[in-house]
Amino acid sequence: MSSTVSIKSKKEFEAFFKLHYSDMVRYANKFVYRTDVATDIVQEAFIKLWEARETLLLTVSVKAYLYKIIYNLSLNYIEQTKVHARHHESIYTDLMQLEVDYYKDEKSLLQEERLVLLRKMLKELPKNCYEVIDLSRLQGLKNKEIANKMKLPLRTVETRIYRCISKLKDLAHRAG
Repeated sequence: MSSTVSIKSKKEFEAFFKLHYSDMVRYANKFVYRTDVATDIVQEAFIKLWEARETLLLTVSVKAYLYKIIYNLSLNYIEQTKVHARHHESIYTDLMQLEVDYYKDEKSLLQEERLVLLRKMLKELPKNCYEVIDLSRLQGLKNKEIANKMKLPLRTVETRIYRCISKLKDLAHRAG
């Protein structure tokens, strides 16, 4: 560890945590713009620091090392958010196109089959998945509105949407 700060004992780590936690959350929040996510990132960073305390050889201060962990975790979160957004947009576009196709005056058999398959796949989802997808994609609610309506944390709603869309993709892939 650094020559000025040791965090090998639980007591030293707790003191370091209490001293720097708030600053670290503010630092992470500058990247992710969400206090709940920043808090999660900082907690994960402190866990990584604690787990590595015995084997960690630092040429910089523990605080600088922790800032670097938080920076990297924040960038990972931002990248994951971008990937999730691309997946959500793709599924949303597909669902909206299916609805548009379905309600056209002259429906093709293929379009009707796709809609039937989609509805069948939606029914195969677990109840909590179906509810979130229904509210998000079919009723057009925003994630925050869904979180409020279902009395869930926003992050849980985002995670469920991502997992449900992944399940839908798996079902669609298996269906052909």
